[in-house]
Amino acid sequence: MNPRERLVPLAGAFNFRDLGGYRSSSGRATRWGRLYRSDTLHDLTDADVELLRSLGLATIVDLRTRRELAATGRGMLESEPIAFRHLSVITEGDGEVMGAPTAPGEELGERYLWYLDGGRQALVDALTLVAEPANLPLVFHCAAGKDRTGVLAALVLDIVGVDPDLIVADYVITADRMELILGRYRDDPAVAERMARVPAYRFEVQAQSMQRFLTGLHDRFGGGRAWAVAAGVPPESVDRLPDLLLEPPA
Repeated sequence: MNPRERLVPLAGAFNFRDLGGYRSSSGRATRWGRLYRSDTLHDLTDADVELLRSLGLATIVDLRTRRELAATGRGMLESEPIAFRHLSVITEGDGEVMGAPTAPGEELGERYLWYLDGGRQALVDALTLVAEPANLPLVFHCAAGKDRTGVLAALVLDIVGVDPDLIVADYVITADRMELILGRYRDDPAVAERMARVPAYRFEVQAQSMQRFLTGLHDRFGGGRAWAVAAGVPPESVDRLPDLLLEPPA
């Protein structure tokens, strides 16, 4: 695999990708091979696991609920020597397996802002983990790699100074992966039954959802760094993120 290909070609996960190569306000780009985002990882094949071994993953952060984790297990990665942290963004009973738990008529961007409250501790813990050099390379994931994963990715990229348009573009990459992800759900009778009761718009990936989240993040909280420190991420951890995740100065 070309290390600068963003999407990692896995048979059992459809949205595993590298967060490298995004230019920041300092002119430094995010490093390749340091931080990854993904959909669920329980269906990986032997070849997938071998490929992930070559990435040298040190840590997996699972943002799903306890119910989601119990339903699928961790798959083949459970036996790998990779640290695992389960940090549920959604309180049990608040959501469904299918992405962000949105009330009828509620825009997803507003729900993503709700995660900053309802999922505060999970996001704080995840950011603190990312800021520890020994935990990298690290992958974080949820079910589809769209909503909970999208919010954490946006927070990290915003903290290190990546332009909002690039953060939105990273979010929108999932749009091309959703049919594969939804096909996996449809093949699971238990999940397919729940899918039928979920409004179709919850599965959409619209740029405006992430744009609204980023606007709210800055207007209401002063941006990713200010939110993280106020929420409980140690300031020294936040300050380490640019040096850990950005290319060295020229």
